[in-house]
Amino acid sequence: MRSGSNRHLSTAVAALATAALAVACGGTGGTSGGAKSIYFIFTGYAYPYFAPMAQAVRQAAKHYPDLSVKVIDAQNSASQEITDINEAVANQAKGIILNTIQESVTSAAKQAMSKGIPVITIDRDVSDPSARVAFIGDNDETLGKDETQYAVQYMGQQNVPKPWHVVILQGTLGASVTIGRLQGAMDVLQPLVQSGQAQIVLNQSANFATDTAQQVTSTELAKTTDIQLFVCGNDAMALGVITALKDRGITPGQSTFVAGADAQPESLDAIKAGTQLDTVTHSPFVEAYWAVEAMDNYLKSGTKPPADKFPSGNVIIPMTLVTRDNVGQVAAWGTPQTIPPLPYGTSKSYPVSGS
Repeated sequence: MRSGSNRHLSTAVAALATAALAVACGGTGGTSGGAKSIYFIFTGYAYPYFAPMAQAVRQAAKHYPDLSVKVIDAQNSASQEITDINEAVANQAKGIILNTIQESVTSAAKQAMSKGIPVITIDRDVSDPSARVAFIGDNDETLGKDETQYAVQYMGQQNVPKPWHVVILQGTLGASVTIGRLQGAMDVLQPLVQSGQAQIVLNQSANFATDTAQQVTSTELAKTTDIQLFVCGNDAMALGVITALKDRGITPGQSTFVAGADAQPESLDAIKAGTQLDTVTHSPFVEAYWAVEAMDNYLKSGTKPPADKFPSGNVIIPMTLVTRDNVGQVAAWGTPQTIPPLPYGTSKSYPVSGS
């Protein structure tokens, strides 16, 4: 998801943070006082977007003392995540909460399920619903459509001359979130391209990273500055675009517009300043919090998302389009003051603490 915009934490700091969090959540691979050992395996601390997940798991675990949660930083590596899943299986974990890095980890998740270890995915999904009990996250096609639709409507209202030249910056290739958001953006843009109202001049991955997005944008701007819209798969990339535009002497928000997603704090500030046009919230904090509740429900009573309300086990997080009109009402990362109850099974709302 996803330093301020995109400064990578050092390996040592990340390792210390992971170790401290594991202790705070109830220890390591074994059980504490008879609690069930749960592995939370996530992308890690390389991107700021994922830190709220770890915070949410820590807070939620306090309300479920029957779960002993071990937090694992997969270091944004699908191969490392597969190793971590296999380690959880070998250590006889009772459950795995998985923030999938790429869909290539599906086989490892399916193997865990075959061993009787339930897997709940959050934010990014596996490619086969049978490889997990539930998915908790946003509808990425809807998100990509929402951020792009607002942008083209806005440019139309501002009478920005056509054809619009559009740059699309995708996230991590092979990730479900990247695939879905690109599809949503293309659902909006393709009719405009076919009618000659828009032209996609660049469509490539910037790996959800601010520095990469800045570099890709600078390279493109050296070829042409005739670009009216940047559609970014997350806010970290949007921030990189904004920096590149400013470095080129272009003021974003005047004749060139930048759309993003995640409600990253710096992007909320950029929306207030008018340099970023929009973002979309889909709280990573809520996703992770609900995953702990969902795991507790499943382990206690076998409760899964009811198929009639949650097809394929997909539990969709509420999303909010954020523009200059409502940005003052939105908290960083879209984290609410109170976590609403998981929308099935047994759960209740809890206030979000400051730590």
